Amino acid sequence: MKRLMSAVAVGLCAMTVSAAPPKLEVIAEWNRLSYDLGDPAAEKAYEEAQTYKKVLMQGAKVDSKGNIYVSTARWGGPEIPATLSKLVKKNGQWKLQPFPSKQMNDVANPKGLKAVLGFEIDRNDVMWILDQGHVAGAPSKPGDEKLVGWNLKTGKEVARYEFSDADSDKKCSFLNDVAVDNDAGVVYISDSGIFCDPLKGGIIVYDIKANKARRVLSAPEWVNNENFTFKIHGRDVLKPKDGKPNGMKTGADGIALSGDKKTLYWTNLTGNRLLSLPTALIRDFSKSEEDIKKAVKVEATLPSNTDGMTADRNNNLYMTALTLNGLMKRDAKTGEVSTFVTSDEISWPDTLAWGPGGTLYLVSNHLHLWVDGDMDFDNPKVPNFRIYRMKLGAKPYTAK
Repeated sequence: MKRLMSAVAVGLCAMTVSAAPPKLEVIAEWNRLSYDLGDPAAEKAYEEAQTYKKVLMQGAKVDSKGNIYVSTARWGGPEIPATLSKLVKKNGQWKLQPFPSKQMNDVANPKGLKAVLGFEIDRNDVMWILDQGHVAGAPSKPGDEKLVGWNLKTGKEVARYEFSDADSDKKCSFLNDVAVDNDAGVVYISDSGIFCDPLKGGIIVYDIKANKARRVLSAPEWVNNENFTFKIHGRDVLKPKDGKPNGMKTGADGIALSGDKKTLYWTNLTGNRLLSLPTALIRDFSKSEEDIKKAVKVEATLPSNTDGMTADRNNNLYMTALTLNGLMKRDAKTGEVSTFVTSDEISWPDTLAWGPGGTLYLVSNHLHLWVDGDMDFDNPKVPNFRIYRMKLGAKPYTAK
């Protein structure tokens, strides 16, 4: 109880606004996403069939050269041309070019990528690609739910792990996001578990060298919905259905390592607690679920729920703030959570990524409007999809 009251006190202090918010720079924006498929006929068919209405941009990550990659999980259907892409500029417009290749993005390819939501690029320019496996919400097939390591420097696959039934429930799972520790050789994965009621959220740990994984936490009180409802720009998420409330329910979502890599943080999207575990504990596969449950700590009660998060080398934590339309920052020394940056033009701040020179990238994607089927792809007040950049000068935890 004392620990919980302490966390609540931190949360109440969290309404402080940072004194000097960073400048937001729009790097790329779209009303509708457009692909560079190397096939004019296919690109024309994509536009004429209005397939773009089924495509939502979720994640964006940046390599050491400043190249930007984006994920578009196939929530809208198998006809989406690619689920992972590299941004390329054609005739002054940013387009999505299937990455690593069209073949790897072919939904019919048994070894290909089905529905990529979370991914990360580590300090060695290895991209860790998390494949949800679920296309348009359907149960995944054997081998579809996987983690793929792709070396951006050599253009070769360097790791592949297909999640077992013990790792993830093939009906309920919603593999969401990843955090990478190169020093320990470990990838941490959040599972939101949204395709079942009650949810089946969890945390998965993957050992790179041993090429094995373990679901280390499935305790409902720590990785599932917290009976939390919220609004964005005054609009309920989600809108009522058949005259009944239709609030979103999502478990473990945003996940990040502290700068010293001793602590793993995560949040449940429909919740406002910042939770943590010591990484030394969950890397030890001999520890029981009961041992891990007892070690979970409530670090803070946040002023907003959050989707994506990351940390710098000084252990400061940056978290998207859905109800505040921006970012929060947790100071490593004081534990205080403050509003870091906010803008009326940001709507559903989704993921964060570090770029060269201590730049921080942010995706804004109006996800709630897309899920409700209310996205205006022609003349929205603010472009539906934006990638922002902030020059912080901070060192990401992935830096050498």
